[in-house]
Amino acid sequence: MLRLRKKWVKPALFALMLAAFGTVALLTRKPQSGLIAAVLYAVGLGLPLVYFGMFFSQVNVQAMRRKLDKGRRVYTVFLTRDGVTVQNDQKKEDALVVPWKEMQRAFLAKKCIYLYVNAARAFLLPEGQASAPQEKVWQYLIRHMGDRKCTRL
Repeated sequence: MLRLRKKWVKPALFALMLAAFGTVALLTRKPQSGLIAAVLYAVGLGLPLVYFGMFFSQVNVQAMRRKLDKGRRVYTVFLTRDGVTVQNDQKKEDALVVPWKEMQRAFLAKKCIYLYVNAARAFLLPEGQASAPQEKVWQYLIRHMGDRKCTRL
């Protein structure tokens, strides 16, 4: 979510701006410039750290609320010529079918592929869960979605 929605950009810019202002304050060599620079550096680095900490904390709280256990089977993803089909393994409901051209993004992390159907919904394809090696699955996604929609993290 941080990369797809670019939620990391504003905290990073904030930190860079305050660090730049702190550096300018130090370069003026006026009385109290060291104190002003220290405050700017602390706020510029502290607030983004709090922001990211809260983000990851909320992700963990949501996982606990939904009682998501490791290794629990939630859905099955089928990659076909026509698109992606997702079958819910916990509820009896119709399968979600998304054509390749409507797929939003795919990210390849160290041990998982994040397959985004839209900006708010992603399906995780953990390494070792598919009937093919992760690299072959990734190449299949690139062939059907294109290089622009597939990113290695």
